[in-house]
Amino acid sequence: MFDAQLPEWSTDWVSFAGWQDALLAGLALLLALLVLIWWRQQTRHWFRLGAGLALVSLLLSIASFYLFETPAHFAGCPQGCLGWRGYPRPFATVDFEGQAVITPLDFALNWLMLWLLWLVASVLWRILAIGFRWGERARRLRLGFILVVFVLPWALLPRLLEPPQPQPHGEDLRLAINARRAAEFTYRITGLWVQRLALEDVRQVRPAGELDFDTANQVGSQVCLRGYTYFFIPWGRYRIDLDMSGVTPLSLTQRPLDEPCWP
Repeated sequence: MFDAQLPEWSTDWVSFAGWQDALLAGLALLLALLVLIWWRQQTRHWFRLGAGLALVSLLLSIASFYLFETPAHFAGCPQGCLGWRGYPRPFATVDFEGQAVITPLDFALNWLMLWLLWLVASVLWRILAIGFRWGERARRLRLGFILVVFVLPWALLPRLLEPPQPQPHGEDLRLAINARRAAEFTYRITGLWVQRLALEDVRQVRPAGELDFDTANQVGSQVCLRGYTYFFIPWGRYRIDLDMSGVTPLSLTQRPLDEPCWP
């Protein structure tokens, strides 16, 4: 998780970014400057717009600390790995006691990415509004335009983007895939309200062995999933119990976000 090329003292300031991210930050600043120059040619309120979007990005970055959490986990990490908070880039580490530590440079880079996203989106909205002939439309049509162009894309982001989650491999990946399929098709968690499921952890209760009538219905592994609703708002945790083979789901337990997934 930490970049070995960074000096030791820097771990108090940065945990996830490396030297290559400095280049990314420079390119983001350059693009943001070009967008602001474009807005300066469009309106005399360009500075207010840029500062306002910077403030919105700051608030969203703070909100992502609470909305997006990947707890410390063992999925794909047998020795145990720290979790993280933040989106679209992580900027806080989470230990096994749930304590989070924010690193300032990671937070600044996350804010910068969000600011650039809003600036680019504002240009797109401006172009669409011109094509829509905003000034000539009635109030009802304007409200419909705002709903379609401004609200719905953000509300349906969970359908388009993957939330932060561990990246398991091997047996843990197989169990995670089977549990997600069970959640979506057997228990029908996703649908109109829960838009996306993210993996939180995988726990093997018993090692897989030869199956017989006595063990076929016993829990062999458990998978913890986090559900997101519209606007990427977390909705709840779901624990899927799988049999000894790791294929057949045995039960579903829903748990609130403020309680751990494991009993």
